[in-house]
Formats: sequence, C-alpha cells, structure tokens
Amino acid sequence: MALVACDASDKAPDAETSKPIVQIAPIPGLKVRPLTDRTFERTEARRARGEYLAEGILACAGCHSDRDWQKPGGPVVAGRAYAGHVWKHDGKTWLVAPNITPEPHTGAGRWSDDMLARAIREGIGHDGRLLHPQMWYRSFRQLSDEDLASVVVYLRSLPAVRNTLPQTVLSAEQVKRFVHEPRPITAPVPEPPRATPEERGRYLVGLADCGGCHTLWDGKRLPGAFAGGNEVGRDGRKVFSANITPDPTGMSYDAAGFIQVIRTGKAGLLAPEMPWLFYRRLNDADLTAVHAFLKTRYPVAHRTSNLGPATACEVCGGVHPLGSANHLVPVRGVTVPEQMLRDYVGTYRIDEYDWTLRIGLEHGKLHVIEGEAPPKELVALSPTRFVMDGGLGPLRFERDGEGRIARVVSEDVEDVPLERIAEAGAKAGGSQ
Repeated sequence: MALVACDASDKAPDAETSKPIVQIAPIPGLKVRPLTDRTFERTEARRARGEYLAEGILACAGCHSDRDWQKPGGPVVAGRAYAGHVWKHDGKTWLVAPNITPEPHTGAGRWSDDMLARAIREGIGHDGRLLHPQMWYRSFRQLSDEDLASVVVYLRSLPAVRNTLPQTVLSAEQVKRFVHEPRPITAPVPEPPRATPEERGRYLVGLADCGGCHTLWDGKRLPGAFAGGNEVGRDGRKVFSANITPDPTGMSYDAAGFIQVIRTGKAGLLAPEMPWLFYRRLNDADLTAVHAFLKTRYPVAHRTSNLGPATACEVCGGVHPLGSANHLVPVRGVTVPEQMLRDYVGTYRIDEYDWTLRIGLEHGKLHVIEGEAPPKELVALSPTRFVMDGGLGPLRFERDGEGRIARVVSEDVEDVPLERIAEAGAKAGGSQ
C-alpha cells in the first residue's frame, strides 16, 4: 500500500479527472465495506466543527504535512498543510501520508465523501487498500457520524495543493500483522455521552489516542495505562512519553496548570512529538474535560524524562532518564471475604479485542490466568476492584440486576468490559 512527496511542476492530463477510481481486490482476511454514494451536506456549521476537530484533537495536519522541527512544536511548513508527507527511518521511506487537499491530480479531489469517510474510520484507502495503522483509524472509529461528516466537509474546503507522492508499500509481514485492524462500520455511530466533563474527556482522549503514546505496551514490565516510558519516534527523532496518570510523579497539576502546559508547550520546551501545537487549539472546556478524564485513571508512580543519562528502571524494566529514581512498591490491599472472592471466579471475554481472562482462586487469593503466562495475583483495592503486577489498570467486577457477577471491567486507557461467559464456551488464553 502507499501514501506520499511534493512537486509543484507536476502536470497531470485533464482527462485523468474523469477516470473512475478502480477498487482493488481485497487481500485475504481484509474486511472491506463496499462504497456508497452518500455525500455530506456542506454547511458552515459543519465546516467550522470539522476545522476545530481536524486542526485540534485529530491533529490531521500533524501527519499529512511537512513540519519544521527546528521550531517549537514543529509547525507545519507554510503552504504545505495537508499536502502530504514522506516518513523516513534511517533514510528509507516507510510510510507516506497522502495529499488530502482537494487537488484532483495528486490529492483527494476525485475521492468521494464515502472514500474519505471509510479511510478515516475504517482503515481502507480510497481504492480499497489496507492502510497502515499509523493512520489512527483505530481511534478515529469512535468519531460520531456527525463529527465524521464535519471533518470531511472541512477537508473539502481546504486550498488545493499539487504535490505528487508515492504510495506506502506494506511488506508481507506488515500485511499479516495489520490485516485484521480495519473494521467495517455499517451501523450509525451516535454522539457520545457528554453530560459530564469526564464523559466529554473520554471521547476526546480516545480520538487523540493519548493512551497509544503514553502507555508502554511492550516493555519488560507494563507500568500501566498512561504511565509513560513509551519510546516515540518521528522523522529520526526519539523521545520517551510522559507519565500522565494522576500520580505526583505524573500529571500532578490541576486543570488550570494542564491548560497552561498544553497552550504553551511548557514555554515551547515540550517535545514536538507531543502534538501540543494542535491540542492547544482546543477550547478551555474541552481541555478541562481531557484533564478530568485523565484524573479518573489509576495513579502510577513512574518518573520519566528526556533529559539526563538513561538508567535502568524497576517499574517498566527499560532504560530511560530518571529510570533509577523508580522503585517497585507493593500495593497494600484490603481484606475481602473468601465467599465474595468465589463469586468472581470464572471466565470473561470481549470479542472486539479477542481478549479472554480466567479468574481463579488459590489459597484464598484471586489470580488472573491469560494464555500460557504464569497466574498473576490480584490485590484488592476494595471489595470489587483489584490490581495485578504489570497490568494495564485495575479490574472492576460488576453485578447484574439479579446480583450475579456479570462482567469485569478493565480500567486502562478506557473502560473495557469483559462479559462473563459459560465455562463450556470459554476460549483459552488471549491478550488485549
């Protein structure tokens, strides 16, 4: 697959604009929704909402534009907004973010509204290609139908920029890894709950994929969701993400302090890999909501930095600045009656993530069993909420209307409910 560079002298024949865009045959295992002829009504309200989203929380121009990394925040190069960008590693192209301006020859000018919509939320290119998940369709699939329409309307309003780029070419190994990521959306996606700042913040944090960068997913030991320490790279630059859990070693400031950090990028010192230059465009209510949701996450003591020598860290098992300042501290649990613990024993699953948990009881203590990994003890924070060493977040048991344990909720980058299933139908192992 491909995405991609700039050449103002490029000339394409006018006849090209009339050629239909042929849909390539899907590769085995790739789920592709057929295109529709839907169009989104162009209104000023939608254009304005789309601009707010694309220029803010979605940070579309952050990837689809050339950036000036010598300036604070890495601003978009003048005249190159949304004209695409070639991503390189060690001098070799590994990804091309396409020109998505409405230029008909080298951009998205001939793409239908549904082509854009399908690419944004479902990970399928305008011609039916599998898109690299660096395009955040896994997060953008949360976009409500109305917000999606607004983004498409805004993209249609951009100045057209001629810029010829190659396509991203996925290796056979990448295709194997990514082929099951795209998911067709065939049902309406309603507006999310926004009655409280926490609900509003949950939606925004999900769209921004804050957990993707600020969670160490593949360390020797997982410190937890949003606990930082994840190495993030862009155009030859590498930084370690910050701990943004509500721990004194993480995001300990109040909403006003958080807004100040995002608005100024810590006086321009914040690494540009953190797209604060885009997030600062959010209004105070939305930034307050983001802060409110992050404050609901489990606090993790994990000091991270991008200054000073890298040292070994007990909390994440990696090596990073301030690593030696971190030490594992056992959680002090509370006592829960064994009869209540027995209620929790069972198998829980969420098909969306192909994730199955088995909860067992040994010697009066609950344990999590995942696949072939050794059982991990659950320590009670309360009678219904437990944590385990190296987990993404606490597990919360919930009962149904008749008082029976119905599910366990993983409080990690979002609240992920695993429904209780009959033992006969349980699938062994699994991981998120």
